[in-house]
Amino acid sequence: MYDQNTEILEVLKEIRDTLNRFFICFEDEYIEIQKQKYKEKLQNFEDMLTDVREMIFPLLFDKKHYSQMEIAQLVGTTQPTVSRFVSTLVENDLIEQSEDKDGNIIYHDKYDFIKVLPSKKEG
Repeated sequence: MYDQNTEILEVLKEIRDTLNRFFICFEDEYIEIQKQKYKEKLQNFEDMLTDVREMIFPLLFDKKHYSQMEIAQLVGTTQPTVSRFVSTLVENDLIEQSEDKDGNIIYHDKYDFIKVLPSKKEG
């Protein structure tokens, strides 16, 4: 069993080394594609923002893990408004949602767009 695991490990190392050589050849193109993808996602995000949505967005990631109803109350809007915005963010692959061990919905800012909001207000 040990010999088989050692052999598998060696093959995996060879595959890794080969892939690293390919990556080095295309690293600049990959980085450019990732930058373009980020710019497109950021533009999509900025296009969907309104004053209300700008207030909702950071609350989705608050450590208190507010419910959509609580966020609506804090922002002075309705729960369906929050729900539609969250659905749009998920559908556009801008955030992810998961559940914690207690079954509460947790949101994740995939592109760290929360950092864009303050700079948008300053500009």
